[in-house]
Amino acid sequence: MQADKIAQTALAALVAGLIVFGLLTVGGPGKGRMEKRDGTRLSDLQSLSIFVRCVADTQDKTLPDTLAPVDTCQRDLRLADPYTGEDYRYERVSDTAYRLCAEFEDPDWIIETRAASLDRATGCLQYTYTP
Repeated sequence: MQADKIAQTALAALVAGLIVFGLLTVGGPGKGRMEKRDGTRLSDLQSLSIFVRCVADTQDKTLPDTLAPVDTCQRDLRLADPYTGEDYRYERVSDTAYRLCAEFEDPDWIIETRAASLDRATGCLQYTYTP
């Protein structure tokens, strides 16, 4: 009887330890929510990049100075982070290069799983426009 209780206790401790190890490895629900928010931010930047290219294509192959809406390109874009309210940043770097930036919660996750070109320090993705 005593051996059964020891075995049950050891098994319960092992299961609890494996659950804790799994949560630490994967990150748990908080990590999942963070990844979802960062995925939304990345998707927004990708949509903004499509918008920038559309504007450039319709305006003499010139990158826009701002993300101001134009009649010829998609207008239902999200220009701010839906979770923090911070505006996404657009920077025209040259005649053919631009950056779109957001405040990512886990830039390493973005780099590892989605976009290797993300600058960790600035939260910016660099794009090149080829007319």
